[in-house]
Amino acid sequence: MNTMRLLLILLLLNTFLVSKSMGQSYGLGFLSHDAVPEKRTSLDLFPKNGLRVDNSIRISFEMSFFPDKEDYYGYVFRLIQNEKHNIDLIYNKRDTRPDDPNIDHNHFKLVIDDQYSKISFNITQAELTNHWNNFSLIFNFANEDLIMMVNNNKYVEHHLHLKPDFYKLFFGVNDFSTFKTNDCPPLKLRNIKVETDNNQPYHWSLNESQGNIAREDQNKLQSEVVNPLWMHSLHAKWSYQKSLKVNGAASVAFNPLTGELYIIGNDSLLTFSLKKYSLSAIKYNSGQLNLVKSNQSCFNPYDSTLFNYYIENKQKQIVKFDFKSRKWSQNYAIADPSIDFWQSNNFFRTADTSLYIIGGYGQFKYKNTINRYNLGTHKWENVISGGAHFSPRYLAATGTTNNGDIAYILGGYGNNSGLQVLGPKNLYDLMQFNVKTKTFKKLYDLKIKNEDWAFANSMIIDSDTRRFYALAFPNHTYNSNLQLLIGSLDHPLYRVVNSKIPYEFSDTFSFANIYYSKAKQEFIAVTLLRTSDNKTTIVKIYTLLSPPELLNNETPVKQAGKGTYVLILLIAFVTLPAIWLFVTLRKRKNKVIFQAHQPAAHLITEQFIKVPHQYKDIEQTPGNKNSIFLFGDLQLFMADGEEISKYFTSLLKELFLLILVYSLKYGRGVSPEKLIEILWFDKSEESAKNNRSANLSKLKTILQQSEYIQLSKTTGKWKVDIDHSVIYVDYYHFLQIASDRKSINKEKINELIAITQRGNFLSNIEFSWLDDFKSEVANEIIDICLEYADKINHSDDPEFLIKIANCIFHFDSVNEDAMVIKCKSLAQIGKHSLAKSTFEHFNKEFKQLYGEKFNKEFHTIIE
Repeated sequence: MNTMRLLLILLLLNTFLVSKSMGQSYGLGFLSHDAVPEKRTSLDLFPKNGLRVDNSIRISFEMSFFPDKEDYYGYVFRLIQNEKHNIDLIYNKRDTRPDDPNIDHNHFKLVIDDQYSKISFNITQAELTNHWNNFSLIFNFANEDLIMMVNNNKYVEHHLHLKPDFYKLFFGVNDFSTFKTNDCPPLKLRNIKVETDNNQPYHWSLNESQGNIAREDQNKLQSEVVNPLWMHSLHAKWSYQKSLKVNGAASVAFNPLTGELYIIGNDSLLTFSLKKYSLSAIKYNSGQLNLVKSNQSCFNPYDSTLFNYYIENKQKQIVKFDFKSRKWSQNYAIADPSIDFWQSNNFFRTADTSLYIIGGYGQFKYKNTINRYNLGTHKWENVISGGAHFSPRYLAATGTTNNGDIAYILGGYGNNSGLQVLGPKNLYDLMQFNVKTKTFKKLYDLKIKNEDWAFANSMIIDSDTRRFYALAFPNHTYNSNLQLLIGSLDHPLYRVVNSKIPYEFSDTFSFANIYYSKAKQEFIAVTLLRTSDNKTTIVKIYTLLSPPELLNNETPVKQAGKGTYVLILLIAFVTLPAIWLFVTLRKRKNKVIFQAHQPAAHLITEQFIKVPHQYKDIEQTPGNKNSIFLFGDLQLFMADGEEISKYFTSLLKELFLLILVYSLKYGRGVSPEKLIEILWFDKSEESAKNNRSANLSKLKTILQQSEYIQLSKTTGKWKVDIDHSVIYVDYYHFLQIASDRKSINKEKINELIAITQRGNFLSNIEFSWLDDFKSEVANEIIDICLEYADKINHSDDPEFLIKIANCIFHFDSVNEDAMVIKCKSLAQIGKHSLAKSTFEHFNKEFKQLYGEKFNKEFHTIIE
């Protein structure tokens, strides 16, 4: 009895600890109208001949929509009977006359052949974007009734005359025979089940992370996916979006209302939109802005205003941008004062309509000063604070509650005295600042071991779940990495998401920040690196869908402090009996991981949960054996199909790529001195040599898994020797093609197109030394393609010319020559609407990039 009572208590406590809403971030996302037709997503469940159905078929799936998209229209699925009949589920939110009583305003409609059926229904936009919705389609040939169940609502279509035959089933767009479709809504799909004639059903969880194959869970077949967006990957890995050079000492701000990142340069304002991951620019009508190198920008969401400011001991200035006139309210009198407040933190408060600026560094001193600017009176003042001691610091993270009444400051770098000469150190305290009472309160210290972390400038606060989200990075190395840290506002418990963002940290020349879009349920991270002459700033942008997920090889839990250990032991003590009971009753094996959940505010909580049995290691196809891919994601496949780049740390990955790329490109590898210059320049000579030796040894051990890949130093330079008769290396084959342009033929162009189908050269990896290689590869591919295309008459091989143009667009989305080639070729084969669509998409990209309309008309292009 006591045992049962204890178990009951433990289970109740476990229920209390576990969040009510749990996010399972897997599934297949569909590229829709924000991509050109050939880049949209298609899922062919039964490739080749289709599925034989003799008596009945039942199709079920879970679906939701991506939020905050401009267009929601197209085919959810199309079921085709042996090229004779089709049944389509279409979503249409393009009602042109909403007040017309004769129009069916239900957005979901079931179409049979070329006629609307009697089945139509609505699901609210909130339900579609915030929840998974259950759909099932049931048809029995004998009674000729089609039944559709949608979230427990039943719809029936009578007298449907389908017959035993082979059936094809597509989700999204498709290119099948005369049933082709180019339109699909921006949907997400998972847990598809297809059951025929009461047989064992097919089941696709759609929990892949990469590739163009969707595997049926019991490995009964492999379905084909074109242009997939695997949701697990989008939730587990930061996605690199943009890299750009901005004139002047640039700064950034984020508009959470529109999901727009503003990049403030000295001559123009650039806007990166999360809606389409697109970039636009406008020039200032007020002339060049004299940006101080310590300037920061901030967006006030309470009145939608954009500010830029700098503060020094003797002078404080703030300017406001008018989006209508494209003018700043005034200019700065001086462009290069002595700097007293590098890397300060800021936030707005609604109650007193003020901007608060905390901390910073300058003149060999760390600051704990609080500066306040009243937006109504336009006056500055110093705020005198009380309560707990707030240590002077910079490189801290700051976030606030929704109205700005409470601010949280996490960690940083500094000391109690504020004097740089008196032993500064990394700080890990979480401080609470009550703006109304002007008092600080220390909440706790994170117990960080074997790390030296500082933090990006902002922190996301989720008051509902009592959690925060910050970017942490080692601040004692130049080639650093940012990682998402998820922590509690009440206890020194935290977790670090393994996915890393490359960050070139050069103290006051660098800046990093994190923002969150509630509408898109997406994090956005940005890094800045200013040149020493302050003339340009390199800005890089990354995104991650919420809730963040664990990578396959990620450590389940990060622990901190005695209280944390007690809590974790308690969770383990509570969870293990429940798992034991579950296993005993169901006799099923499950792993336990630390997984993110989706709270009401669309941010994240995380607890222990069981992973569904659908999650399994992704099997590699035979074509991936003995191969190294540098285009797209870096991947190294061994003879048995195992992918080994997962064993690389960030440093080992850079070391491997540095030696490999130099070996393949120049044939002579990299000198030991060059390795130190690039990777360990910030260390003493002895320390650098020790680091080099240790990491080369680790790399050699990993590469020894293949007898055909060896790390050598026979010529005095470190080199990767590869037997190319056994190991396929896409970059090697690209170099072979590029080195002999005179013999370029259709076969080699096809090989080049196949190589680039995986993506751009090392598209998700950012190292400063790699930029020149990336630019050279892109320029080479564009030049080779254009040179060969120039030899082909549009009437001779228009389909092949379209392939060439698409290849060029991978590397330059506003390449005019590629656009002309594609439009003319599409017109040549009679696809005038696609040619027009291609031109309009090019024009839109051109305008977003250059801020002006393309200067040619469509009809002049295709003549």
